[in-house]
Amino acid sequence: MAERKLLSAFFTSIISFFILPFLFMQADEHFLHSAFALTVYVVPIVFTYGLLTSYIADRIAERKMNVRGFSLLLHMAFGTGIVIPITFAYYSQGGVGSLQLITAATAGFILGSVFFFVDLTLRKVAIHMAQYSYEEQNI
Repeated sequence: MAERKLLSAFFTSIISFFILPFLFMQADEHFLHSAFALTVYVVPIVFTYGLLTSYIADRIAERKMNVRGFSLLLHMAFGTGIVIPITFAYYSQGGVGSLQLITAATAGFILGSVFFFVDLTLRKVAIHMAQYSYEEQNI
């Protein structure tokens, strides 16, 4: 499971390189400039906060509901919850604008969803590969 979560974080980081600049790009910026600037911030967040909250969301969903839909809701909620640490971090610097918070919440929501679907896809691929390997051994 740990390898799958790390791969999910890796692929989510790559996908975020292409998605997030559309949310944060200013009118006078180029796509690649925005993408590289955002990647510096997004990748560490995905590999720390994203991995931790994804693991927690999966554990809660397995214990409480055992439903993937509930895990998706938790991934989206935790993704949107990234706004809380951002608010505290920027509060000491004079605050953060509400538009920035909405954009950060939207980005967290999107990346939480992407992380969930990448993880789900990798889980299904792993199951398929295990079945294929088992069938190949029994031939």
